[in-house]
Amino acid sequence: MPRYMLLLLVFSLAAAGGAVADALGLPLAWMIGAMVVSAGFAWAGVSVRIDKIRSYGLVVLGLSLGQSFTPEVMAQVAVFLPLIAFCALATLLVGLLLIRLYTRGAGLDPATAFFCAVPGGVVLMAVQAQRAGASEAHVTLSQTVRLAVVVLIYPFLLTFLMPDHAAGAAQVAAARSQPFALADLPWIALLLAAGMGVAHLARYSFLPNPWMIAPCLLAIVLQQTALQPVPLPHWVILLCQLILGVSLGARMSPEFLRSSMRLVMTSVLASVLLTAALVVAALVVSAVSGLDRAPLLFGMSPGGMPEMTVAAGSLGVSVPLVLSFHLTRILIANLTLEPLWHLLNRRLRHGGGGPR
Repeated sequence: MPRYMLLLLVFSLAAAGGAVADALGLPLAWMIGAMVVSAGFAWAGVSVRIDKIRSYGLVVLGLSLGQSFTPEVMAQVAVFLPLIAFCALATLLVGLLLIRLYTRGAGLDPATAFFCAVPGGVVLMAVQAQRAGASEAHVTLSQTVRLAVVVLIYPFLLTFLMPDHAAGAAQVAAARSQPFALADLPWIALLLAAGMGVAHLARYSFLPNPWMIAPCLLAIVLQQTALQPVPLPHWVILLCQLILGVSLGARMSPEFLRSSMRLVMTSVLASVLLTAALVVAALVVSAVSGLDRAPLLFGMSPGGMPEMTVAAGSLGVSVPLVLSFHLTRILIANLTLEPLWHLLNRRLRHGGGGPR
């Protein structure tokens, strides 16, 4: 079957899966439905590579998220920035408590276990693991399993913890029904072109995940000026959910999961434990600080930035606050994880328990 026909088939069935999940009232329905369908194809041996499509979907998602940073929201984010930084650092440190689980449960060396345990992005953790001499393949597998587990359980967990989210979800549903003006098409096309342009340029910069972050920063800047961009239609955001879901599911091939079954099972257990610990931590921080628990729960989640911001938006939670948590975590991870590992490694070697 030609590649374009295969992609059309996968995305058509993924959209059907998303529609069924949405009709059942599942949280994050379009992403979960698409991920399940895509994983079914992967398990059947049908390989679907959508790296470029996913990158372009992240551009659109970044633009959409940036549009939510109004001047009023930016002022609110600035007020909570110290708390956001504290929570981001705490999220990373909680992951370190699981290093021993990976060394004993999966038989990994301490270096690989370190980068498997920390809830960073898949690409970021794999790159840093490679530079630290750890197993890039094992880190990629563990981080991917964590994302899949969190995407499956977190929306249901938060729906249970936040029964009052109905008003926010109703507002999201109302936004879907707003008519789309054809006169906005040229402006939307211009915005998308600008987003693609800055994303391509950002590939040569220090930015992690440039496909999403650079367009997001562009939209934030435009939102603070008189050049406020035209809001992207909601169906475009749903398409991004489908792309993320298909991308996650496509990794779940039999070879991928069987390559290290001990690591897969350990990663599932670690993801559940990490989720439970961070949910408790978020509730405690909310009680102490007075900040609404919804953005804290999403912001301190061990899921990926694209997935969690989409989930937050689908439940009517403040996307800018959630995105700020994850952006801050990425920045801290970029600056601190490698030095922290080298510090721990020296202590382990000094104590006679260095990496195998």
